[in-house]
Amino acid sequence: MEARDNRTVLLINPRATYVHQIAQKCYPPMHLLYLASSLRAAGLEPAVLDANAFRMTDQEIEDRLRSLHPVVAGLSVYSEILPQIRDLTRLVRGSLPGARIVLGGPHASAVPGETLEMFPDADYVLRGEAEDTLPQLCQAVLAGADVSGIPGIVCRRDGLAVEGPPPQLPDIHRLPLPARDLVQDAYRQGRYYSLMVRHSPVDTLFTSRGCPFRCGFCYSRPSHYRARAPEAVVDELVRICERGIRNIEICDDTVTAVRDRAHAIFDLIIREKLGVSFRIKSRVDVFTDDLARHARQAGVYLAAFGMESGSQRMLDAMQKKTTVQQNARACQLCRRYGILSHSSWIVGYPGETPDTVAETLDFIRANRPSTVNVGVLRPYPKTLAYEIAASTGALMGRWHPDEAQLPWVRLPWVRNLGQLHDVVRTMMRRIYFTPHYMASLAGEALRGANVRLARYAVQEALKVTGLVRRGPGKRARDGGKTPGQ
Repeated sequence: MEARDNRTVLLINPRATYVHQIAQKCYPPMHLLYLASSLRAAGLEPAVLDANAFRMTDQEIEDRLRSLHPVVAGLSVYSEILPQIRDLTRLVRGSLPGARIVLGGPHASAVPGETLEMFPDADYVLRGEAEDTLPQLCQAVLAGADVSGIPGIVCRRDGLAVEGPPPQLPDIHRLPLPARDLVQDAYRQGRYYSLMVRHSPVDTLFTSRGCPFRCGFCYSRPSHYRARAPEAVVDELVRICERGIRNIEICDDTVTAVRDRAHAIFDLIIREKLGVSFRIKSRVDVFTDDLARHARQAGVYLAAFGMESGSQRMLDAMQKKTTVQQNARACQLCRRYGILSHSSWIVGYPGETPDTVAETLDFIRANRPSTVNVGVLRPYPKTLAYEIAASTGALMGRWHPDEAQLPWVRLPWVRNLGQLHDVVRTMMRRIYFTPHYMASLAGEALRGANVRLARYAVQEALKVTGLVRRGPGKRARDGGKTPGQ
């Protein structure tokens, strides 16, 4: 292919964990697959390199870069792995000196100018959802045209990051479906999985974008919430099922945000008789008896809840707009209808005390959600938690690839980040090293010969017992969550 005919745009999903670690799940990089579909519709030739799914080494990534030789390379930037992103941009620049490197994703959207300055090997940042703007940028690069007027663009001028017009939200009703064919090898090899699913591959889809709520620890704008029509959602589900996939996670921040719409989706799933098992995310305040029953009838086997705290004072401080009683009700409803309840909890939000930590631990032990994930607060840029900590002098560290550890919030009773991690480890020991949870996890691992789950349980047990200590300086993602999911 002549260089002038090259229209290849490579989208790279970075590794989310260290190569040797077992992650809780590994999902398709759906955000990149949406971008790929839009690039394809614009006459470009997209490719997706899922370094996370294949646990690729730097040498393997470099070989693929040289083989594909794209004109533009796009990378997603996540706050937790900034050093890895810097290494990856350096690798891309060294392998492809003439390519344009564009950064996007949640961290780049929150602090676009800072992001471009942090990564000198990158050429551009695109803020927000880029299905419309990335094709515009790539076409401008191919034509040698000026890019400064593209909505959401951040580029360099005289060595400084300069922001262009504000980004615009794409119309999600007209977006082409994600280009799943570009990662078909990962599907075929079972690279996409979830620990609580005994059979791979799994798949994901989004029925909406954004979140209509504004919790203090989350970077989300309620005005950006848009939902697809239930009929369009189920049409995509049918297409997924036609590929032989029977385990799907609906990855919306909360698919149940609008109850009537959730009921409509469940009705259509039941009518189509898809025979699919689903995982969903939900807020506890909208998870009613009717919704739980209907979800189970539609095939939902696991509901994930951000319960966050067992202290009402902390829930109020987080602006969660939920109650401890609603947390308890969600656990009860899941047990009633045979749905696994996955719960996430935060330690270290501004205002946290040893007493509120004890309340959370007591709540978990009393209400026994099926699975529990406790993590130290990460004060992401542009969140309320970040602003509170920064304004009171409690923000420790900064989001930068030169930093050895993640930022955290100093509390009056906490000396260092390691102490907060010790609190979390103690909580996890007191939760999981009990007959109920040990029997539950062992049963789940043995029931379906779930070797990956058994290995993960051993890995995490070694961490919480202190036999293997990751330490507060390591920037690995807790639980190995896949970027963008």
